[in-house]
Amino acid sequence: MSPARRVIFCTYPSAYSDLVLKELLKAEDLDLVGVVSSTRILNKSDSQWRASLRQIQLSGLRYAAYLFAITYLYRGLAWVFGKPRFKQQLMAQQIPLLETTDINSTASIEFLKALQPDLLLSAHFNQLLKLEVLALPQYGCLNIHPSLLPAFKGVDPAFYALLKQVRETGVTVHKQDEQFDHGAILEQSKLSIRPRDTLFSLNLKLFKLGAMSAVRQIQQLTAETAGRAQTSVGGYDSWPNPLATKQFRQQRRYFRWREYLAFIRYT
Repeated sequence: MSPARRVIFCTYPSAYSDLVLKELLKAEDLDLVGVVSSTRILNKSDSQWRASLRQIQLSGLRYAAYLFAITYLYRGLAWVFGKPRFKQQLMAQQIPLLETTDINSTASIEFLKALQPDLLLSAHFNQLLKLEVLALPQYGCLNIHPSLLPAFKGVDPAFYALLKQVRETGVTVHKQDEQFDHGAILEQSKLSIRPRDTLFSLNLKLFKLGAMSAVRQIQQLTAETAGRAQTSVGGYDSWPNPLATKQFRQQRRYFRWREYLAFIRYT
């Protein structure tokens, strides 16, 4: 019997990262040996207050409020409902945690090396891995991207899929290289978009689907696994601007309070 794969999970703590974490913790033949938690909002040099204000300027108040709801408010309400928060889950499992604005820093690389990972997995992570980090794990670095790459590359693929009113999207597990959303594809799963989907509900489904796909790929990955090269360049969507968020709100909701609270209480 082969030893369990040693995995480090890289993420920005949120409702979506909790979904992925739960799949990793219950997976067989997988040993979650560490977590890298991003403390960066936009630029690594920005304070949280400055970055939050810049986010409002970039995308408008409602979109910024949605981001607050899936991160800070989510963690606060989880505490209110007696649910274990991200850090608590890691402490209970004695999993080392690194909080950093730069995964490529000397301190971060020392943390990663000490854990001797077979593989790094990113999901809902806002930092680009550079060559020294990419070369560390034996089986490379994977990412869960909530779209069918090369379509909808960028920071919030589900937002743009809903904005452009496509009927189908999906999730991609791909190898990482020195560009965002660019590496070879290992697995893709399609998902129909329903009329009542919100940005929150669609992302929940995509990250759940992506986590299950990632676990499958981790369990069967070898050093020779090449994946399928992306056949076209595709565009890259950065943060939505206020005009795009206004158009989005005329078509869809960011979340419904009932579904949002139900997720926190019952998952």
